[in-house]
Parts: sequence; C-alpha cells; structure tokens
Amino acid sequence: MSCASYGRPAAPPAILALLAALIVVSACGRADPPRRVPQPGGAPRPAAAPQAPSQEAEACYAALRKLPVSFRTLPPRRTAEGCGFDDGVQLLDIGVPVPGLTAISCPAAIALYGWITDEVQPLARKHFGERVDRIQSYGTYSCRSVNSRPGAKLSEHAHANAVDIAAFRLESGRTVRVESGWRAGGADSAFLKDVHQAGCRKFQIVIGPDGDRYHQDHLHMDMGRGPYCR
Repeated sequence: MSCASYGRPAAPPAILALLAALIVVSACGRADPPRRVPQPGGAPRPAAAPQAPSQEAEACYAALRKLPVSFRTLPPRRTAEGCGFDDGVQLLDIGVPVPGLTAISCPAAIALYGWITDEVQPLARKHFGERVDRIQSYGTYSCRSVNSRPGAKLSEHAHANAVDIAAFRLESGRTVRVESGWRAGGADSAFLKDVHQAGCRKFQIVIGPDGDRYHQDHLHMDMGRGPYCR
C-alpha cells in the first residue's frame, strides 16, 4: 500500500522537483569541494636541479687536491647580473690564515697557494728573517663592476677569479701594510714590491699602488686576460 492511501496529500510536482535538485546539489558539494584559486606568485617554483661541475673544473679540483691545502668545492652559481662561477672553492686551510676566502675560483686558489708558498714566505725570510703567519685579504667574490664604477664591465671579482691582499703579519707580530708601507722605504717597501712582482709570475693581472688610484691600499691579483703587471 502506498503512503498516499493513509490520506496524506501528495506533494505537488514542483516541490518534488525542488527537493530533488537540492539533493543533487548537496551531493555534488560533498564529492567535489571548491578549489582554491592560486594567487599569482604565491606558490614557490621548484628548485632547479644542481648543475654538475664542468670537466675543466673537475680537472682543476684534482690538481688542487694534490696540494697540501684543505678546501671544499662550491656548486656553480649564476646571477641575473651575469656574476657567478663554475669552479668555485672555499679554502679552509692554505698553510697561512687568510680570512675572506669563502669563494674563489679553483685556478685562482692554485695561484694563491703558489704565491704564498713559493714567493711570499721566502721573501719574508729574506727581508725580515721570519715567516708570515697571517695575511689580510679584502676578499674574493663580489658581484660588481671594475673598481665599482657604474657602467664598467664586470670585475674578475664578479667571477670569484680575483683576490685583494692588504697586509701581512709576521711571526713577531709586526704587520706590513700595503697602504702605509709601499712608499715608506726600507724593508717594508722592498718586501711589498717584491711580492707584487712575484704575484705577476703566478697571476695574469696584478695591480698595486703604482697602478691607479683604486689600489692604494691593496694588491689586486686575478686570473683574467693578461699578462698585465702594474
């Protein structure tokens, strides 16, 4: 027997249609919740896969491992300004403390080690009778133009391919500074000019206080296109 046989009036067809539509809408809402529309720039892009070092970089790392130094390789780096490097290393121990060598190209690292070991230390013993036990650096990697001049081409520092040296501390505690010692005469001046010339045998470009007004307080040495020694 149908429910209508108990005298309950049948629902009008319009109401039945409305109830059916509501049931369908409710079911759809449970099955498929509203999607969140992504906002522009909201979700971070997946990180690019690390780039493998080039064969040239690997060959340089192998040569550096043969030297009595401690270092770690750095992943290749590139910036929108064109700065960066493919063969960077962080020198942890090069025989003498040299702060600021957080990123330096592998060829420049080899040149720096050779300059300190083969040139700086023998010259320190020659002029002062003692070794250098610390070297003050103005750093290596810096994304900037040559001498930080607007519109100039990128410096070798922008590729971690250069190092700036400001002073040498001797075992006795005495410090020989490029800025005050270059033109002072005596042992300080002779030592500084000798290590400057020795740098030209290890690096492609070396610029000191006689080079220009931008290098009055340090020796700039890089592995760019040379030779150039001023």
